[in-house]
Amino acid sequence: MRRTKISLAIAALAATSLSMAHADVGYRVTDIGSVDGVLHTVPRDLNNQGQIVGQLADLRNQNIRFELLDPEDFPFLGEDVDMTDLTEEQQLRVRNALINGTQIGGNPKFQKIAVELGYLFQGGNLSEVAGFDSLDSETGLRTDSVDLRLRAINDQGIMVGQSALPFYWGEGTDLEGEEARFHLRDGFPVAAWTDGVEFKLVGTDPDKILGGVSGFTDINNNNVAVGFGTFLNGVRLEQIYEQCTTEVDEDGEAINLEPLSACLYRFWYNNSSRVGVNAPITEERAFVWELSATGDVLDSRSFGVAFDPEEDEEDPWQTVRYVSMANAINDNGIIVGSSVRQLVQGAFTRATLFTDEGVVKGFADDSPYRDVSSFIDVNNANIAVGSATVFAFGVQRQRMFYMDVSNGPGEAVFPNGLFVDTNWTPRAINNHGQVVGAATLRSVQGVQARNVGFLYDINTDMTYDLNSFLPCNSGYNINEAVAINDNGEIVVTAVRNMEVSVDGEPVNVNRLRTLILTPDSSETGCQEQSDDQTSRKGAAFHPVWLAFLGFFSLIAIRRQKSKR
Repeated sequence: MRRTKISLAIAALAATSLSMAHADVGYRVTDIGSVDGVLHTVPRDLNNQGQIVGQLADLRNQNIRFELLDPEDFPFLGEDVDMTDLTEEQQLRVRNALINGTQIGGNPKFQKIAVELGYLFQGGNLSEVAGFDSLDSETGLRTDSVDLRLRAINDQGIMVGQSALPFYWGEGTDLEGEEARFHLRDGFPVAAWTDGVEFKLVGTDPDKILGGVSGFTDINNNNVAVGFGTFLNGVRLEQIYEQCTTEVDEDGEAINLEPLSACLYRFWYNNSSRVGVNAPITEERAFVWELSATGDVLDSRSFGVAFDPEEDEEDPWQTVRYVSMANAINDNGIIVGSSVRQLVQGAFTRATLFTDEGVVKGFADDSPYRDVSSFIDVNNANIAVGSATVFAFGVQRQRMFYMDVSNGPGEAVFPNGLFVDTNWTPRAINNHGQVVGAATLRSVQGVQARNVGFLYDINTDMTYDLNSFLPCNSGYNINEAVAINDNGEIVVTAVRNMEVSVDGEPVNVNRLRTLILTPDSSETGCQEQSDDQTSRKGAAFHPVWLAFLGFFSLIAIRRQKSKR
């Protein structure tokens, strides 16, 4: 019996740490609201001025050209349906089919509508960031065809992300050789820049097919932006391009008669939402852009990957492609991100520093985290945060680490977090060493484990479940903390069940909301809901040691049981 108690004590030590009260920490919680005709508001970034950028999703009341639609293409509506007199519920189902329908979404004959828009919250006001769209030449209304995915905002209020040109109606010949109308776009999604007045799209190379693909992921206060872009067209895209531009085969039979942008759209749509072997559509690399204050590109360059293709040919894994992505840049110009070696089955992902001298692996070749890690963010003290796959108690978990990268990769520190045997991944770090992100709680009394937003302070080694700062019975569940500024303000994504009206009838739905948590020691949250999962303090363990403790404790328990 004594041996069992000892092993259980070891397991308990490895799986949890001292629970601490947070009486000296508090936050005032504010819901920023929503925009008419939008169900979800999801934050992406927060600057030191308190400005927030994010996404508007599940869009309602879009300018859908119902009069152009054939009811036979939407059999779920039933027979004898007037497409110009649909109920709200029917309109939503048609919208979903236009966006996601297997035979409709990828067909360039159907109208294309946006899936998500960008928003800006400043001075207590929430508004859509509109400016990349245009008016439909036939209706005079907005096309509502342009997605805007805002990713970052700097302290000057410059917002960056990804958008595209609007769709427009054009005439052409379809695959059967019949005259048809198409909803066309002359390009792929590319990096987007705006100061709220001017709106600019930034491709990587006009010589690439349709200008290539690109996206901004971050911008610092020196107007240097990072992200990804097309490095090469790629074999698959070039093959598709050849098919799209070849009207007849060697025997004179028609191969493709569609407009080029219509043909390429099919290919883009069928691959844009996929991960793995079938995506992306071009060969992409991490990019850095030096921009003027007005968003003009002064200089740009691409980076390589933290892999050696010649060495990789000697191992048994079959490589499909290499991809790199720059996730963040600080005001010192340090760029962090990841490199991916896509395999036929699975992938290797390496935390990567992108420097003037080239790319640098975040972990040494003999590290167990070299091929299962990624950098997410870096502050002006050159502390980078990221996540790596760790074996904790016999199972794989995504675990947060931080690292000083002032002089290249330093030693990674893996804090315990709320628990050492559950997932937790960072999203951002401020210049005071405070980290926010998402963590998984343990299941309690048969209730499935859920994600929560967390705050971790490197200086005090304290971790908090941000839900513990919510008022009692608020109705919110914070599932991810997205950004934190140097004032300690935190923006989070929260879920709340709310009532909306559909065809005049109330319907309860779960809505994603953006909350601001403003430091306020007088706001201590609902103490009634605090439990042993809300805050933790403890020295960081090395993941190998944690795995050893878990393995040792299980062996000890099993041996004791085998003697009974």
